[in-house]
Amino acid sequence: MRNGRSFLFALTIFTLSAATELYPADQTGPGPSRDSIIRIVTQIQRADYEGDRPALKRLHDELTPIPEDNKLASRVLYWRGFALWRRAINGFNEIPTPTDLEADLTQAVADFKDSIARDPAFVEPKIGAGSSLGYRMFLHRKDPTLMQELLQQSSPLLKEAIATAPDNPRLLWVLGPIRWSSPPERGGGQDKAFEIYNKGLEAVRNQKRGVIDPLEPSWGEPELLMSLAWSNLNRTTPDLKAADQYAQAALKLVPYWHYVRDILMQQIQAAQAKAALPGADSALAQAQNQPNAKPLQYFFVLLNRPANAPQLSKEAGEKLQEEHMANIRKMTAEHKLVIAGPFMDDTVLRGIFVFQADSAAQVQEWANSDPAVKAGRLSAEVHGPWLIELSAIHNPAEPPGLEQYTLVLMKRGDHWNPNAPEFMDVMKQHHAFVKRMTDQGSLAIAGPLPFSDQSELRGVAIFRVGAEQTAKLTQDDPIVKAGLLKKAGLLKAEIHPWGTAKGVLASGQPMQ
Repeated sequence: MRNGRSFLFALTIFTLSAATELYPADQTGPGPSRDSIIRIVTQIQRADYEGDRPALKRLHDELTPIPEDNKLASRVLYWRGFALWRRAINGFNEIPTPTDLEADLTQAVADFKDSIARDPAFVEPKIGAGSSLGYRMFLHRKDPTLMQELLQQSSPLLKEAIATAPDNPRLLWVLGPIRWSSPPERGGGQDKAFEIYNKGLEAVRNQKRGVIDPLEPSWGEPELLMSLAWSNLNRTTPDLKAADQYAQAALKLVPYWHYVRDILMQQIQAAQAKAALPGADSALAQAQNQPNAKPLQYFFVLLNRPANAPQLSKEAGEKLQEEHMANIRKMTAEHKLVIAGPFMDDTVLRGIFVFQADSAAQVQEWANSDPAVKAGRLSAEVHGPWLIELSAIHNPAEPPGLEQYTLVLMKRGDHWNPNAPEFMDVMKQHHAFVKRMTDQGSLAIAGPLPFSDQSELRGVAIFRVGAEQTAKLTQDDPIVKAGLLKKAGLLKAEIHPWGTAKGVLASGQPMQ
């Protein structure tokens, strides 16, 4: 659900309040006690915030057996469905996308429907089931017959919810993406989505703030703030200031929300950095605003020399190198590979690929098809999407040749902590440093990796100057000046001489 649809799958939150006894206290018959149910529900909500998919599956299974009391049973079944609904939503944000989303959504629908059967007046499972069926429709978007079957199940549930509770903020949150992607002649469009989100936000803030039973769903405000942040980022004319404000407001309510903190905020900051770069409103905006255009994504691949790489004869090594280069030319001609080049120092790092692709899984498949990778002489480590300025990459020059650059790998330090108070402020200053380095001709291209990429690598910069001058320039980077590298140990930089084809990037140095 990346590729311009991540707003559908960015949804992970909840709020807890003190309880009133709307149900019998502890069960005297078979089934879990009310206190144990509340404990598990609390853990489900925390795991959802944190994007902890294994915990969500485990906690779903712990909500058994189902109590005999129908009202309590309906709430238990709702939270079982909720756990797998949110487990699937979190999965859509992972790279590569997990393969068990269909199973999660199918079981979530079953739990929600069982909840409805126990309490037909309970509107919340109708909202959850309608949304879960919508996600299944997306998974089966290439099967029109199955999509129609799923729509026939989803539509009545959402219509019942609208008729029963039109101002329910959780319902409005679910309806927002539907309005966003629907044409104006069918009552949709971006403005309609904003209208619905704002209506939901007003409704949830106007709710009575008394004591709330934790088994009754009361979430909504953080989700709606997140959706407004995503929508302002992705609207036809982005409002990055509003996107940042809404995302910060969501994090104020849920500081440990993985999606907003580690994915959405990074996307907003990358957009802010791109907007500050020369030509940011040209190539990127024109490409992304075309009807039905897929967002351009670039993935960074490190080619490493494995410790157990096979030894080859001189002839076999030369032959493999020829096949490797032929594959590079082939992938370039197919408009898959946009940058490739070797490291010039003697480390396990041997080169890089930069691909334009739909997903990390697709890139891994392409990289693994390289003859040197297949032979075990190289291994391919995929990172991304790499959030870079698109106009910085060009077609290689003719006749071909190589130029030398300096490649900086920014990696997690021993005390990596993106929640450190100074982190976000210094990163904003870092974006200004990147612009200054670009304007003065020292930097060819740079960009961060999203926090959803769980690897050690956090960002990559390619300087147009030599390694010694690059080391001096980076001393003015706010990340370094603030002590994030040396004192706090949040980040560490690796500097390597590197080369690529002439004309691919703004000109570098002559090959030594």
